[in-house]
Amino acid sequence: MNPQKAHIICKDLFKIFKVADLEVVALRGLDLVVNRSEVVALVGASGSGKSTLLNILAGYDIPSAGQVTIDDRDLIDMKGREMEKFHREEVGFIWQEASRNLFPYLTSTENVELPMLLADTSNKERRERAAHLLNMVGMSHRLSHTPDQLSGGEQQRVAIAVGMANNPSLILADEPTGELDDKTAAEILDLFGEINRVNRTTIVIVTHDPDIAYKVGRVVVIKDGKTSSEISRQDTNVQISGQIDKEIPLQESLLVDSNGRVQIPEDLIETAGITNKVSAQIENHEIVIKPSINSKPESK
Repeated sequence: MNPQKAHIICKDLFKIFKVADLEVVALRGLDLVVNRSEVVALVGASGSGKSTLLNILAGYDIPSAGQVTIDDRDLIDMKGREMEKFHREEVGFIWQEASRNLFPYLTSTENVELPMLLADTSNKERRERAAHLLNMVGMSHRLSHTPDQLSGGEQQRVAIAVGMANNPSLILADEPTGELDDKTAAEILDLFGEINRVNRTTIVIVTHDPDIAYKVGRVVVIKDGKTSSEISRQDTNVQISGQIDKEIPLQESLLVDSNGRVQIPEDLIETAGITNKVSAQIENHEIVIKPSINSKPESK
């Protein structure tokens, strides 16, 4: 299996929510490619479309327009039992709130076994795999504990084990460390890194962590419902980790979408004196963008 094969492809995605008589555009022609076995973080301001995108990738919502394929299959065309199988076996979703990840009246073992029960896994295999997964996430000493007997970090560890129950090829995590202290958050990211290394699982994480670029392989910045730029490690052999190493060289790139659009950062626009028009020319095999001579002066 080629690890560089695209696992997720989103092309020109739009999502419009209707609230009373208003329409809110959450995604505006978003493009995204995530390779198999990659760990990618999605960042952006609140309301930028990160969680909306994650819900679409999980099959919990459908886009208003555009294309989304996962593992070469059109997610929009999935219906009924095919979508149920996708939810059950091919994607693990981890919410920020523990109450959405775990049933409060079930033990850690029972919570992990539940997705396997729905997949008709045998009793023996369920017990063995639940024990294995809880050991992997460092929770072998909490097998018989219910969520109210666990700390926030322990609950998230069990939630990750639940997400891995049916050995999905894709894990989606929406702010999995948002309610945790820095030390516990680093441990959870270390755990994601271990899962990626051992199982070659593709992992997409939504986060507000300002240092996430030093912890994962690639960060995609979403702005106004579109992918705007990405930050990646120059050394792709550096392991995914919850620890911060600011000696790791990073490279930031602007993203050009399928329609040839690019979002220029505001600081560059201001420094270059760009207002409402630009000229683009080829100079020495490079594209040079300059303020247009007939652009509208900035109003005072």
